[in-house]
Amino acid sequence: MRQVLFIILVLISVIPKAIADASTPAMTIKIIQTGWHNDAVYVNTNEEKIVEGCHSARLILDIRSSMFDQDFALLMSAYHAKSHVVFRVSGCAGNDMRIIGVALVD
Repeated sequence: MRQVLFIILVLISVIPKAIADASTPAMTIKIIQTGWHNDAVYVNTNEEKIVEGCHSARLILDIRSSMFDQDFALLMSAYHAKSHVVFRVSGCAGNDMRIIGVALVD
């Protein structure tokens, strides 16, 4: 009985996180900006699609993210090449969508 209860508790804590992540449609980057918050980079897209129930189409990349350098390099490459980007987001930071991954697509 304890094992079943333990498994249920583990599933309850893991499943919402897996369900919460979402991917945006392919978009192009309009603006990459800093300065509004000391430890984040903000991204605006031309398409301004919203996922995750956030209230803003702006995306935020936390500089403390373990993949910040890689994600930021991909964002800069996509911006200059005008490539399509799919963002993996997990929840909201204030009104903005929180970036947890970046994929260049075409």
